[in-house]
Amino acid sequence: MIYMSINRTLQPELIAPEKINITKAKKVILDNGFGIYVINSGTDAVVKFEIIFPTGAVDRNSYALAAACHQLAETGTSTKEAIEIAENLDFYGAYLQSEAGPDFKGFSLFSLSRFFNETLPLLNEILEDASFPENELTIWKMRSIQSLNVNSEKVSWLSKTAFNEAIYGSTHPYGYTPDENSFSSITTDALKSFFKTGYNKHEAIIIVSGRVDDNVIKTINTVFGSTPFSKNGVNKNLLPSIQEFVPGKLKIEKKDAVQSAIRIGKKMFGKDHPDYLPMSVVNTILGGYFGSRLMSNIREEKGYTYGIGSGMHPFRNSGSFFISTEVGTDVCDATITEVHKELMRLITEPISVEELVLVKNYLLGSFLRSLDGPFSLADRFKGLILHSLNYEFLENYLHLLHTITPENILEISEKHLHPQTMTEVVAG
Repeated sequence: MIYMSINRTLQPELIAPEKINITKAKKVILDNGFGIYVINSGTDAVVKFEIIFPTGAVDRNSYALAAACHQLAETGTSTKEAIEIAENLDFYGAYLQSEAGPDFKGFSLFSLSRFFNETLPLLNEILEDASFPENELTIWKMRSIQSLNVNSEKVSWLSKTAFNEAIYGSTHPYGYTPDENSFSSITTDALKSFFKTGYNKHEAIIIVSGRVDDNVIKTINTVFGSTPFSKNGVNKNLLPSIQEFVPGKLKIEKKDAVQSAIRIGKKMFGKDHPDYLPMSVVNTILGGYFGSRLMSNIREEKGYTYGIGSGMHPFRNSGSFFISTEVGTDVCDATITEVHKELMRLITEPISVEELVLVKNYLLGSFLRSLDGPFSLADRFKGLILHSLNYEFLENYLHLLHTITPENILEISEKHLHPQTMTEVVAG
């Protein structure tokens, strides 16, 4: 027998896949003609049932109502109190998650496959018959107003909300923040009415992932297959128009603040824009991971902050790019100067091949990890369908990671990252 010795002083060769082979969502048609998306993958007998309502908030009241609906939907129906709903879910080892935003709202049910026929009807009962008890609403209002008051003392919250308002306008759901009156004026009747119209199944998108066997499909068909669904899809015309973006500077004074929160950025674009993918690589170089240029300069070299980063927030109808950090008030101006320097470096100096390879390998690893497991696959698919994209988007991203060059980085940076095109907000 011959044994091969391994030289452990050498780094293993990195093999970057040229193509991705993932379990894709398949459409299954229910008895009523409505299509649900199924990702049958994984070894554990667990199912995630996600129902998404792509109905964006259109005004300040609906934004606050959506938040209330999501946190109070589980607090009772006409036949069950909150404790009974919680005990039923707990008995079967299931739990519910809710999510609400300006573009969509949704509920996710996590359940063991063998108990799915017991847990899905409970979710459906909530969707059909949420009662929003008055006592639960009163408690929720108090907590929401208290949370709002606590957040309003944080410079990070002040800079973020002011930035969003400067980007999108104070009357747009992407830009406004609910105030105390938005919460205190909510009534049970308003909640029921909003829940009935904003969460109607005619516009629902259903994604089922995990061990999805015939019994799971049968249960979904039994519970949802007789409802008169219409053709599902994402309506992109629900939100009001966005104001024209005008760069500027905003200072929010906060007495006795020992730190200043900085947010610099601009209105950008959504995932369906041709520059979104290359811009996501540029964002990573600048401030999208721990080894980024902003972290290396402003944290490691200058010691101005514990953390600084940049990000892209894609909405259905728009998007934003931002850089955010908190620093001591004495180094606030110096931090902004260094941020501008890093932006100009990307615009004027080609990135080295070595740095680009490092970033591409990091992104490739993150991308492959994001496809690991049925629920991760479902999250990826949701990120596609809610932005009217398909799996070609993922293939294009993988291709970009193999082919993007320093010249491409320079071009996309020069196109989108000039400091004078950005809004600068400082709270502190």
